[in-house]
Amino acid sequence: MSDPGFTVVIPAYNYGHCVERALRSVTAQEYPAFQCLVINDGSTDDTLDLLARLRQAGECFDLLDQANAGLAAVRNRGIDEAKHDWLIFLDADDEMLPGALRAFATAIATAPQAAMVIAAHDSVFEDGRVRRVTPPVIPDNPEQALQDYLFKRFSIANGACAMHRRGFSAIRYRPEMRQTEDIPVFAHVLAHYPVISTRDAVARIYKHPQSMRNDIAQAHRVGMTLEQVIFEGSGLPQWAQALRARYRGKRALSLVKLCYRGKDYAGVVTYWRQALAVMPLRALSPRYLRRFLISVVRR
Repeated sequence: MSDPGFTVVIPAYNYGHCVERALRSVTAQEYPAFQCLVINDGSTDDTLDLLARLRQAGECFDLLDQANAGLAAVRNRGIDEAKHDWLIFLDADDEMLPGALRAFATAIATAPQAAMVIAAHDSVFEDGRVRRVTPPVIPDNPEQALQDYLFKRFSIANGACAMHRRGFSAIRYRPEMRQTEDIPVFAHVLAHYPVISTRDAVARIYKHPQSMRNDIAQAHRVGMTLEQVIFEGSGLPQWAQALRARYRGKRALSLVKLCYRGKDYAGVVTYWRQALAVMPLRALSPRYLRRFLISVVRR
């Protein structure tokens, strides 16, 4: 069986200070069939100029430039422009580890029917700490696999997972979602296709406060809409609806934590009350009740 082909899509928006690291980590892969596709999403810094200079210097990658449309739109364009069947979305501030594409190919060879491979990665923190994150064996039962993902028994990091293009035949990323846009896509694939994991580490994922996951303004814009998108807009099977109320509570409590960390006390109160309606025991646990009471006083 021939080696599977990979397209690594790097979305770049104002990442001139680090996109070269991500790019070179891909072009240095020793693998016979891959494309490195960088999409500049209307950067206002020197990202585009830097990428143009790297191409002139001989770096082998495809470059697309577009008006700013957001991460979801970039990923959708990457799907459309990809030359190979397997796609990896590597953030511009992360990097692939040597041998990453070979590790993905080895995993795929064990389960050719799979539509997604979830690999291990190293989380790199601002203080220099590095933590290896290794996925468990993904259940063959799609109901269990989806439940385990939605309730955080395992996580999926862009850059450390590869998805076959058939997984996108009935779903795309939602451009109006500027945060958590990947969760409905991952949920859809887990519910409909075989998914496997590998303990091989394939990426270094850099954690920093500027991450979109920590953007409180964007979190408010998405808010509880994420629940609706997952359970109504991502083509989940009917059996998945049994998970909805529990997920609503989990999502509300996640927003409680994010808002409290950002001192958005009105947000804490709003989301805690929503969690209380569906998950009273969890919402009334000491750590969440304490945040709620402090926020009531400080808002």
